[in-house]
Amino acid sequence: MDESQLQDVLKRIYARGQISRAGLAQELDLAPSYISLIARELLASGSVCESGMAPSRGGRPGRLLQINPQLAHLIGVDIGTVNCRVLVTDFLGQILAFQTFRSQALKGPGPLLGLIHREIEGYRRTFPSIRAIGVAQSGVIERVTGTLLFWPKVRGWQDVPLKALLEREHGLPTIVEDSARTMAVAEQAFGQGQGLQNFVHVMVGTGLGATLFVGGELYIGSSGLAGELGHTTIDENGPLCSCGNRGCLEVYSSGWAIIHRVRTALTDGVTSTLAPALEEHPGELSLEMIVEAGKSGDRLSQTVLSEAAAHLGTALAGMVNVLNPEKIILGGPLPRVAGDTFLDPLLYFLRARAFQRSVSATQVVISQLDEKASALGVVVMLARELLGKLAGPKSPPPPRGGIPAIP
Repeated sequence: MDESQLQDVLKRIYARGQISRAGLAQELDLAPSYISLIARELLASGSVCESGMAPSRGGRPGRLLQINPQLAHLIGVDIGTVNCRVLVTDFLGQILAFQTFRSQALKGPGPLLGLIHREIEGYRRTFPSIRAIGVAQSGVIERVTGTLLFWPKVRGWQDVPLKALLEREHGLPTIVEDSARTMAVAEQAFGQGQGLQNFVHVMVGTGLGATLFVGGELYIGSSGLAGELGHTTIDENGPLCSCGNRGCLEVYSSGWAIIHRVRTALTDGVTSTLAPALEEHPGELSLEMIVEAGKSGDRLSQTVLSEAAAHLGTALAGMVNVLNPEKIILGGPLPRVAGDTFLDPLLYFLRARAFQRSVSATQVVISQLDEKASALGVVVMLARELLGKLAGPKSPPPPRGGIPAIP
């Protein structure tokens, strides 16, 4: 049996979710008898299972194949500036357990990594078939080594070898990815990116980043750094950004920028309904508070939110002109909390500044996925990496302590 064809069949089954033998034969241009032989091997090995009947087209309906959800359990970790989220899924991304806790990132890597290690070990006792770990992180990642090069706005996290530290601690293969990118992968697998070939996902949280899908494939660029939308310059003489540049979009349109601008205005004595709350609890100003104040008529909140949306809409107009995407999906805390309060002014400036024929064909929506999206997305990426290693009749059982490291 040709190993490459076996892998093609596995990847196609995984990509389609469920597919019949006849569908596999047609899509891969292989003889139905050969597909049936491969299917028998995969079923016997436990790599795939049957999951219902295909729609009948006049003859005997065929059975649908899918990857066995119990092929392995996987851990996804989303390390955020405020919160850290850890979840366990089956091989198809069904969430089996989830935990969130304060990240305490400002204390440095040691305390947070200690908490993550304890969560992982606890889950491994509950789910002994965990085979790998995926980490989503909002800093700048060197993908090959899984090293966090630096974390904007968070000191003490330069050159942290996350992949090496987790593999040494737990003996499991680990991947480390940018959290904006993993959130977009979750959108492609489970959200509003399903079935799309060309779309852009924009994550707006503490930072701001974009992820591009071209021809249905994730585009990462020649050095793996594509999508740094937040660090494109919109004002050459603007405020200093954490990246060292001036006037970056992130300084104007991120959740951090909105909170910073409102807090500065209140400190300077600008009238706002938020002033009493900030005086009573100076450190508790949040996006939720600002959005709620804006909806209640607070002029400061409305102005800051509207101007942030205007800057982002103008930046996205450039992306529409260059990429001509089918859809732009806005994800992350700010779009999720603000909704139309943020979307309406964004759309106004996007439509005013983009090439009209392109923008009229581009749908802009807010993601419906929740806070688990980044951790879930890195699990999807992990499953894709592991598929050929864990599945198939030629694959040996994983050795004690985990499967070989992902190259």
